[in-house]
Amino acid sequence: MRVLLVYWNPSRELLPAPPIGLAYVAGATRRAGHDVAFVDLLGSRRPLEDLRGHLAARAPDVVGLSIRNIDNVVRQRAAWHLEDAGRLAAVVREASDARVVLGGPAVSILGARVLAHVDGDFAVVGEGEATFPRLLAALESGASVGKIPGVISRIHDGAPAEPARLPRFGASGLEDWIDWRAYARAGATWPIQTKRGCGLACSYCAYPAVEGRAARRRAPTDVADEIERVSARIGPRAFEFVDSTFNVPPLHAEAVCAEITRRRLRVNLTAMGVNPLGASARLFGGMRRAGFNSMMITPEAASDTMLRSLRKGFGAEDVRRTARLARDSGLASMWFFMLGGPGETRQTVEETLSFVERHLDWPGCVAIFMTGIRVLPGTALAREAAGTGGLPAERDLAEPTFYLSPEVDEDWMLGRINQAMRRCPAIVHAAEEGMSTYERIVDRGLALAGVAPPYWRFLPLLLRVPPVPALRRRRPPLGRPAVS
Repeated sequence: MRVLLVYWNPSRELLPAPPIGLAYVAGATRRAGHDVAFVDLLGSRRPLEDLRGHLAARAPDVVGLSIRNIDNVVRQRAAWHLEDAGRLAAVVREASDARVVLGGPAVSILGARVLAHVDGDFAVVGEGEATFPRLLAALESGASVGKIPGVISRIHDGAPAEPARLPRFGASGLEDWIDWRAYARAGATWPIQTKRGCGLACSYCAYPAVEGRAARRRAPTDVADEIERVSARIGPRAFEFVDSTFNVPPLHAEAVCAEITRRRLRVNLTAMGVNPLGASARLFGGMRRAGFNSMMITPEAASDTMLRSLRKGFGAEDVRRTARLARDSGLASMWFFMLGGPGETRQTVEETLSFVERHLDWPGCVAIFMTGIRVLPGTALAREAAGTGGLPAERDLAEPTFYLSPEVDEDWMLGRINQAMRRCPAIVHAAEEGMSTYERIVDRGLALAGVAPPYWRFLPLLLRVPPVPALRRRRPPLGRPAVS
């Protein structure tokens, strides 16, 4: 079959995210014998028109639309990315007779709900490289798709069987499908996945719907092989480990770092999802030797009450210990905090903000705050919110929906964050937009100068450079939210 796979991710909350998941699907589809074309609309000034051109040139039998983000998860300036996906699907309907298949992380989280918002014939949940080729084989032969695990059909009622999970997986093959130059100009990092599945039980997190709970780890030699090959062929300035939690379990992360060090690959590395549960001086030392220049750390709170509420599995002392280790490591770090979860009060907000003011005000460290927690279907937070009556049963969680504790006043909370920003300039609220043009100019300059990303590691310095502090004081970045 002629297959057109389409990726468009308009989200720019941090850096453009390369389509690693769709690359896995594209490779599996080609190995299954289909004729695959890959359309990446990053940087397109007219994405809908460009898609029409690809449809006309390709005349596909099936179009796969990858949907990475449901929305931007920022309560104060919510952006609903399903609308963008809906426009892509509408163009396919207008310009082609192809079957439309929806996939990607957003689809795995929403399940059948996504078909109410994006006009697809089928939705694939779980790991698409296992399921999508099976769906194509059924469509080609005229067989029923009803019993294929992970396939939801618009014309059939009922939930799909348990999504397919691959027992093992390897390199993404991303280099076969995209033009890296556009990502390099935007300061992107090359994504590497060392494992899938997360056994943690964070109340707000939907990762288990995307990857499952059982961990499937790649051999460190296989991970290093991929980095070595991509480095020689493409030469990205930095690689990023994009596991949901890079360092859980810690021994696997340490082994990956040790293999990269043993080979003397001389690459720049970073990681999202460094968890205090697996933090240690040995891990951070191994990361430093392997070539890490930064890491993202995700405690979400520094209050024992809120860490228990969010089911993080560690306590405030673990967060303080991780802060000491991170500072001693010399690695730039970006910390993520979410305020407003169940049980949040002025006291718990104060505990988290005081921790940041005391322990994270050092060069190379930036703290990102969100107020209000995105409620995703299937999570413990969704069940808790519905059980307490704070979330109407008929609420469509495909639309931006946020939980905010009734025990804390939001205006006070935003004011306290503004106060903390004046004391500690490297505190940033996710709703801030005032520095975006400034940051884009700086990022472009760093890219032209050949500096290794991620460029957020320079934010602590940039936010202290005059006149930025004065501008932030004159025009507080936070106000009353636009979305409830």
